[in-house]
Amino acid sequence: MSSLLLTKVNKVASYGRRPLLCDLFLRRVLSSYERPKQSPLGPLYGSGVIHEHNNIDATNSNPILNNGVTVSDGNNKNIIRPSSSNYFIPQVRLHPDDGRVKKRVLVLCMGGTLSMAPDPLKQGALSPVNGAISSYMKEMKELLEPNMPEVHLHEYTPLLDSSDMGPQEWAMLAADIRDNYVFFDGFVILMGTDTMAYAASAISFMIENLSKPVIFTGSQIPLCEPYNDGRRNLIMALIFASRDINEVCIFFHDRLLRACRSTKVNTYRLMAFDSPNMEPLAKIGITIDENEHLVLPQARGALRVHTHMDTKLLTLRLVPGFDDELIGQMILAGTDSKSLRALVLQLYGTGNIPSVKDSFIQILADAHEKGILVIASTQCITGSVLMGKCQMHEYIRRYLFNTQMFWVIVDIGYYATGQALASAGVVSAHDMTIEAIACKTAYLFG
Repeated sequence: MSSLLLTKVNKVASYGRRPLLCDLFLRRVLSSYERPKQSPLGPLYGSGVIHEHNNIDATNSNPILNNGVTVSDGNNKNIIRPSSSNYFIPQVRLHPDDGRVKKRVLVLCMGGTLSMAPDPLKQGALSPVNGAISSYMKEMKELLEPNMPEVHLHEYTPLLDSSDMGPQEWAMLAADIRDNYVFFDGFVILMGTDTMAYAASAISFMIENLSKPVIFTGSQIPLCEPYNDGRRNLIMALIFASRDINEVCIFFHDRLLRACRSTKVNTYRLMAFDSPNMEPLAKIGITIDENEHLVLPQARGALRVHTHMDTKLLTLRLVPGFDDELIGQMILAGTDSKSLRALVLQLYGTGNIPSVKDSFIQILADAHEKGILVIASTQCITGSVLMGKCQMHEYIRRYLFNTQMFWVIVDIGYYATGQALASAGVVSAHDMTIEAIACKTAYLFG
């Protein structure tokens, strides 16, 4: 991209207008520039040649994407990463252009159950196989329907189990969304379910001023099975990725959930995810029922991506009879080695600890004095942490067809132990999920 184009883009972005205006401006200007040429494998970086160069992300000065070169992520895994440039990342158009004006959705496949197929290298056992998802999607006649978006697919190599994904892979996804942002109207991320809530929460914090949908989905049963949940999850994720949604979401089974409010709640039922402390953004049945009052407005300002996360945090789930001296030694060791910046405590109920353990309160106060952020969360699936004087207010939340009465707890705290935690410098996580707490903390420290 020429310096003149960059000057124009920066000038438009500096006006502080809606990202949609910048998007339309970029589409018009970029149309006069050379677009990636088509090859049998889909668009490449340039005129049929892959230009090898590293991209250094400005936020952390680390190579995020490496064009076609095998790089190490520090965990003894080799990942072939696409180029971070002004061109598309390698992708396959699944169906020929029929001439209709459609929204364009980019599907980024990281692996997971959805991409599994019988692997001949593993005696026919099911495992993620490169090319399987593209084969399945090319045979899906639903994608040829007039109301479906134009779909482009990119599969990462190698495909990963979600338990092998972490901040570096999340940064890669965020950077790829940034690099392809002006070319697509929405994005779908396919991955395994085990850490999907972590990845989706992290992406929701890493991408600032998002004005397009980023929908995470996967499946409990592989697409290669006659009976599976992956087909509907994928189709609905594509539908929501072509709608006016301005945030990162998870679609699973029959509901669209806000990413940073989601958690995995079941390992073998098809409704694997839920948002216990927030209603779904939408549910599907015969129709799509949206909770319009929960929809985020379009963001103002230019898109920004923050790819650095500091994961020097420790999560502890307290059990009756826990040894507070052991926790104190862990905190001391982490402080001395400068390897601990935050401690997340999963406490009982509304944030309670044994009232007789004054020494534990002192340990937390000492950790606070040493600059360690101590966060209190609840072990309960629903509800909030309370750590101070409590007030209750009644309000009415109106739905599309019904009205329900709720009691909302305002401020933090109720029990004496909660007040003691607050006086020791402990911060309440309120009703955040453990996934959101960990990812937001890592993002803020990054």
